[in-house]
Formats: sequence, structure tokens, C-alpha cells
Amino acid sequence: MKKIVLLVCLMIHLMAQEPLQPLSTQVVILGGGIGGLTSAIYLGRADLQPVLIEGQLPGGALSQSHSVQNWPGELEIQGSVLAENLRKQSEMWGAKIVPEEVVSVDFSKRPFLIQTKSMDAHGVVRTIRADACIIAMGSQPNFLGVEGESKYWGRGVTNCAICDGNLYRDRVVGVVGGGDAAVVEALYLSKIAKKVFVFVRKGSFKATEKKRIEELLSKSNVTVMYNTEVVEVKGGKESLTHVSLKSKKKLSELALDGLFLAIGSKPNTSLFAGQLKLDKQGYIVVKKGGTASIPGVYAVGDIADPIYRQAITAAGDGAKAALELQQYLSDRPNVEPEGKKKISSKIQNQSSVVEIQSEDQFRKEVEENDLVIVDFYATWCGPCKRFAPVFESAAQQLQGRVKFLKVNVDKLGDLSRDLGIRAMPTTLLFSSGEVVEKKVGPDQIVDLLHELEKR
Repeated sequence: MKKIVLLVCLMIHLMAQEPLQPLSTQVVILGGGIGGLTSAIYLGRADLQPVLIEGQLPGGALSQSHSVQNWPGELEIQGSVLAENLRKQSEMWGAKIVPEEVVSVDFSKRPFLIQTKSMDAHGVVRTIRADACIIAMGSQPNFLGVEGESKYWGRGVTNCAICDGNLYRDRVVGVVGGGDAAVVEALYLSKIAKKVFVFVRKGSFKATEKKRIEELLSKSNVTVMYNTEVVEVKGGKESLTHVSLKSKKKLSELALDGLFLAIGSKPNTSLFAGQLKLDKQGYIVVKKGGTASIPGVYAVGDIADPIYRQAITAAGDGAKAALELQQYLSDRPNVEPEGKKKISSKIQNQSSVVEIQSEDQFRKEVEENDLVIVDFYATWCGPCKRFAPVFESAAQQLQGRVKFLKVNVDKLGDLSRDLGIRAMPTTLLFSSGEVVEKKVGPDQIVDLLHELEKR
């Protein structure tokens, strides 16, 4: 529903914007996670100059992990660093990475037709024609579906410890889940929070990494509650304060400052329903080398893998699909791209957004300007990366009318907590030094930016 509302809001602006230039390419990759980036490296080395549509989460789900300890050749590495390394490597070999989002696909025609939209506030649409396509769009997290969850989303309830964990330093938090993701989230939070409760629905963890489970259980500030479910999220006007728990049919309440969800995910395959063969769980069905049900279409990583769902298996899938795709193109010598067109982009020499370096600077900017909007972000927050060009674009359009600031919550944690920032990205709108609007998440913030443009 949020996406529908957002698209309706954007339609007004689409009418006034020139469309992006159509693009033709031999190969398009949908998704900028580990699988997609690996495919881009292989295809770039084969001089196929793949176009990669980065999507809403640059680097994919792995970029949200603060500590990756099972990547070959690395004892430990941040997920965002690993993803950025692959991104640079793919670009070095000629991949064109486009900060756009896939809107629709049509595999019934050749070349295939893919529609994308820009990630700025106007959502301008582009049509891409491609002879072959690799789908690497991953999955999205599940939600509990309990009362209060949506009400306090971004106000104490979240699903990204690496994004929001620093906002709960020395606080009491809970983690829901019994898999590897929950263990990783809880371990990370144990280094930040005063106390961490882990709510496991069954009588044991289903996580596969036993060493990490042992490490988690050894933490003095971690309490694991087995056979326990969160059945309701409660709070005050601004944020979460308690959760209701059910354990062996007994109900209880527990005071919490934050609740982190790590309860699995579902594949992002809604765009492909009716076009590609999907299994009962919604995953793309693939054969050798990631080949999907239509020749020339491949699927890699979590969108086609309900079992392993590891970064290294996604990378392997990406490599195999790229090699299969090269063979597919070589077997069709008469297929030629309609012409490679450079992807148009406006390069800004100077940002219109002021990066705040201190609390004194922040207070001064807020007090000396009539209307100020502030983006609170973290360097490794995927949604923050997705939203950054939107905020920059709005700053350029509203220059002289609204002052745009951004605050890195890792550097200015005390300021962020004092202002009640519980999730990222969050924006505050100040008028005459007072907060008049608070928006959490890209959808809400884009709506606010549109309102400011109309004033």
C-alpha cells in the first residue's frame, strides 16, 4: 500500500520530468547484491559491458552485516566493505552500475523490455532493451504481523541492527528469531546495548553456525528466552516501551527500548509472476547454471535459493549464470544489441546538503535558518544509501527556500538520541528552531519533500 501511495504522489512530478534516455544492451543484471555483482565481474571481463540495475539496497542484504566471518580469504570483513570491493571490481571491468529500481519486465518479447525508475524524488522512468537478463533481486524480511508492530515501526521496531543499533547504545533491546541472522544481530547488539533479550519461538536455535551460538550464549548481557513469542508491541506516543510475550501459554510483559526482527525473508519475485516458473514458496525455478524457464533469463542468489541463502553461494550462482549466459549469446550469432547508449547522469560538482560535524554547528544552522530539514543516516545503512540521491536532488530544487542538513548518527550519536532518532533514515523538519515534522523511512520522507516543493 505504501508503494502504491508513493507512486501516486510521484505521478504529478513524472508529468513534468523528461524521461531518461532509452538504453539498449546485450546483458542487464537486476540487483546489486553479491550475486549480481559477481555476474557483472565475469561479464565485464568477457567484454559484454553489462548494465546492472542497483535497486533499493546497494550491495544487497550482505551490506547490512557488520561482521562476515565465512567469506573465503577473509578472517573477518564488514559486509558493506566486501560489497563495495565487488562493486569497484565490476566497474573496473566495464560494468555500468545504474542507481535505478526495476518497475516492470516483459520477457515475452525479444529483446526483453525492462522498465526502471530513477531513485530521486521524481521517479523518472527508463526503458531498457536487453538480449539476456540475470535476476539477482534477493529477498525481503518478514514481519511478525502483531498488534503495534506497524505503529512503532521506526520508533523502536526495526530489522537492521547495523543501521539502527548505535541508537540503542546502553539501552535494553530484544531480538526476535532463532536463525543465523538473529544470532548475528544479537551478537552485534551485545557490544552496544546494556542488555539483549533473544526471543526464540522454539526450544532451540535453528542457526547453523554453532560457534556463533556458543559466543552469544557466553555473553553476560544476553538472555535467551526459548519457546517465547512476541504477541504485541506496546508504547507511548513517540516510541516502543514494552512487548507482550507468550511462553508456554503464559503471558507476560517486558520493558524494552528497541525490538529487532530477524525472522526470515521471502523472495522478491512479484514482478516475475506469470512470466517465469516459480515454486510454491515463490522462488524462481532454475536449471543448470541458473537458467530460468525462459531462454536467456537467469536467476541467482536468494531469489532462487530457499535452502542455502549464503553470500558465497550467491557469488557462485552469479559466476555460473554469467558463464552460461556467455555461451547462450555465442550460440546466437545473429543477435546484436540495438546500439549501446551511454547512461545519462547529471554530475554535481558540489553538494547542496550540509554535513554536520558538531552539535554546535547543528544548533547554529537550525537557529539561523527559517526552514531546515535534517537527514539522520548511517554510513553502512542500505536504505540510507538509497535515499541519499533523493535528498540531494530535493536540496538542489529547493535551494534558497529550505536548508538541507545531514547527520551521521555514528559520529553524533548523543545528538541523534536526544532528538529521539530510533531508525534510519529519519528526517526532522525545523521551523524557527522547533521540530514541526518527523518522518521515518524513504516513503514518508519523499512525501514530505513533495509537500515542501508545493509550498
